[in-house]
Amino acid sequence: MEIAARSLATPRLPGVARREFLALASAAPLVLSGVAKATGAADPVGSLVADFVRTGRADGLSAAVVLDGRTRFSNAGVIVRDARTPATDCSVYEIGSISKTFTGLLLAHAVGEGRVAASDDVRRYLPLGYDNLVRADRPVRLIDLVDTTSALPDNLPDWRQAVGDAKPAEIPFIAAKLLDGYTSQTLMADLRTASLVDTPGRVPRHSNVASQLLGIVLERLYGRPYEALLAQYIERPLGMGSGVAAPPALVAQGYDPGGPATPALIAPVVRAAGGLRYSAKDMARYLAAQLAARDPAIALTQQPTWGSPVTSAIGFHWMIAKTVDSQVCLRHSGGTFGFSSYCDFYPGQGYGIALLANRAGLQDALRSTADAAHEALFGRPRGLMALEAALEQSRYADIGASITDVRRRFPELHLNESYVNAWGYRLLFAPRPAEAKALFGYNVAQHPDSANAHDSYAESLATMGDKTGAIAEYRRSLALDPTNDNAKKMIARISAAK
Repeated sequence: MEIAARSLATPRLPGVARREFLALASAAPLVLSGVAKATGAADPVGSLVADFVRTGRADGLSAAVVLDGRTRFSNAGVIVRDARTPATDCSVYEIGSISKTFTGLLLAHAVGEGRVAASDDVRRYLPLGYDNLVRADRPVRLIDLVDTTSALPDNLPDWRQAVGDAKPAEIPFIAAKLLDGYTSQTLMADLRTASLVDTPGRVPRHSNVASQLLGIVLERLYGRPYEALLAQYIERPLGMGSGVAAPPALVAQGYDPGGPATPALIAPVVRAAGGLRYSAKDMARYLAAQLAARDPAIALTQQPTWGSPVTSAIGFHWMIAKTVDSQVCLRHSGGTFGFSSYCDFYPGQGYGIALLANRAGLQDALRSTADAAHEALFGRPRGLMALEAALEQSRYADIGASITDVRRRFPELHLNESYVNAWGYRLLFAPRPAEAKALFGYNVAQHPDSANAHDSYAESLATMGDKTGAIAEYRRSLALDPTNDNAKKMIARISAAK
């Protein structure tokens, strides 16, 4: 479940709004000395975790690193302020939308057992009366619920409308009150009158309702509660604790980005979408199982069902993409009223990391920390370093030619739209607006049908004072993605200032 707003610098998949808001792991110590190349620290991940808390970004942070079947933990800060309870490997955090990967894995087990086909119309497993779950003769299928293309609304009830002009610190309590007493039966009743926002299977969009619906389908399919299925198929086989019934003394208190304590997200109706809670030790076992992929169901969840890893793809909720040095990376993140989480893993390197924090709105910061940890352990890709040097020397004058030249020496160099977009924002915020404009311009030339690329290019043009060019690019972005509210706001703002 995603609740905290994302940074504007966050790359997005088409149709995903930039503002929107899991017994195999050895307990033996992970030896880092032979792997860490970019830092002299004996424990580079521990240093990153300690710095994250020391700089005040979170009250508590727990990390699990899995490499070649071995695990190492790092913890810093406290999980409860007043009690000064220290964060440990066993501290339990809300994992938000990473819960969705667990629900996706349950569906993969059902597929493997022959109980369902991923291509089945979801209405096959629902009572009569859900003719609204089809658009343009295309029904919502089970696979759409896990590859995020269901076109279902994000939340029922829509708590964003209920908050109105409430202060940020009040929003979690308003949303929690709406969920109090809201049951699966209520959700299904509301779903009868809900409208699809698009044709299913077309565009990825965040939807908590999709995973909630899948949880209900699985309960109906097996005739057992969601938490029982979770225990049978995932927690017990992997040696994990319960995601719904953790010992109170181990449970972290969540905090708002501004500091106040927030209510727990424990309503049963949201478990399948974002209501699970685990420790770093639990997540290490989950990541180790993902890396081993011995279970056919786990292997199935890692297969792209939408898109391509060359650009960006989605499996059973896993975001899948090639890195700048052509490694395949699978990742997911989560945010609740008072927690943030992030995990990724690289099957080709036998490496994964999970980061759990008890403060909301940190998904992007946790991803950056995970990226820094990976770089500290494996070093920076040689092709990337060569490209950076070439671009700095030319002051980004001929980006295409520089990339072509570097690829002759380092054919593994892989630059997808999201990576270039994030690089452009780093330059824009440096601030180096001229270089950012050049990089965003290159990205638009490579991806002319990307609304996000045009939106980012427009932002750089506006920063450089080119109002006419910025408006033209925002309009192009809006034509490609009519749901891009940011483009609408920026067109109005720039036009008013002309």
